[in-house]
Amino acid sequence: MKILRYTILSFFLTLLIFGLFLARVPNAKAVGDAYFPQDTTVGLNIGNFTITAGSDADTVVTTSNNITVTISNGQSFTLKSSSRKELSISGSYTSLTCTDNESSVVITPSLGDSQRTVVITPQSVNCTNVGGGSSGGGGGSVTSVPSSTPAPTTTPVSTPLSTPTTTPVSSPAPTIIGSTPVSRGFVSLVALSLQEGDVVSAVGSDDPDVYIVNSWGYKRLFLNPAIFKFYGHLGGFAKIKNTPSLTRDTFVTSGLFRNCETNDKKVYGVETTGEDSGLLHWVNTTGEQAVADDPEFFKKVFCINSKEFSWYKQGTPYTSVKQIPAYSRKTAVSVPVVPAVTIIAGKLKVVSSVGWLNVRDQASLNGKIIGKVLSNQQFNFVDIKDGWYNIQKDGKDFGWVFGKYVAEI
Repeated sequence: MKILRYTILSFFLTLLIFGLFLARVPNAKAVGDAYFPQDTTVGLNIGNFTITAGSDADTVVTTSNNITVTISNGQSFTLKSSSRKELSISGSYTSLTCTDNESSVVITPSLGDSQRTVVITPQSVNCTNVGGGSSGGGGGSVTSVPSSTPAPTTTPVSTPLSTPTTTPVSSPAPTIIGSTPVSRGFVSLVALSLQEGDVVSAVGSDDPDVYIVNSWGYKRLFLNPAIFKFYGHLGGFAKIKNTPSLTRDTFVTSGLFRNCETNDKKVYGVETTGEDSGLLHWVNTTGEQAVADDPEFFKKVFCINSKEFSWYKQGTPYTSVKQIPAYSRKTAVSVPVVPAVTIIAGKLKVVSSVGWLNVRDQASLNGKIIGKVLSNQQFNFVDIKDGWYNIQKDGKDFGWVFGKYVAEI
């Protein structure tokens, strides 16, 4: 009986001590459903990223393009890129860091705040060494294009983008400027067998120019062959994907850029002034107004580097999105074709050092550009005049190419 009484007494004494101990410990938030006890690799279509050990969130949802994190008070989530990819953020309570070794984003809500959702969209370009930075309760990384203190926009040489501030429900429905990818039948890059940042061309079509595409369904043109050479990481002309004209035309061409290499937050619109030339105009308006004028505005912004930015001449600033001209190529005025004088049969190979060669409707630089051919392509020619070759394609006359950039075989 003594042993039993002693055992019962010891048991209640232990409960009392344990209860006193618990009373001194603050209530800790339970670990979220998405807890990562060790480093975890996430594969997206532009590479692998690491969720660091100890990251904790309510939910983490990944797609081929981005990672959506839902997080509550007391939790913290960290994503790193060992290849230094730029990490575009839509959401709040984030800290971005870019070093010589990696880029990272840390999501940590402030005490007392409710659940938050943050979308991380890695870009195909590298970040710039800007150290750490944070955003408070105001949220997203894309909210404005102000005239005094610009806020960042997104999208690299290619790029998915953050979701900008939406127009209030009570405001009139905004009008989208120009056609949209949806109106052209765009669904997703996967449906077109493409990925974010792919370089495409419809060689042999009436427009064999080179473009880069983003996951929103927009494409940007490399206005001049020299510009394409500024982006060696794209692999050069050998990495261009040949696509049908219909696939290329599903994407809407955009002429909106920002210099991501210097982390310049200003957005510029390009005005084409010639076949291979153009001016950049700063779009000097707020982000809220830009979205009110064109809800697709930030989805059209492509990142460029400092070399390309410096290549353009600067025009006067635009004060409204509505001033941005439709993005189109300008070509020389056509001149009547001079009839061939002599008929010569042979075969040639394109050896242009810039990757492509213009095809004109006459043997002169004044001739209208009617197409383009790529280096190493071979064609039959039926005439030579003043150093120009009249080539055929699919058994039909195609046009004239300058002899300096071809070799007879």
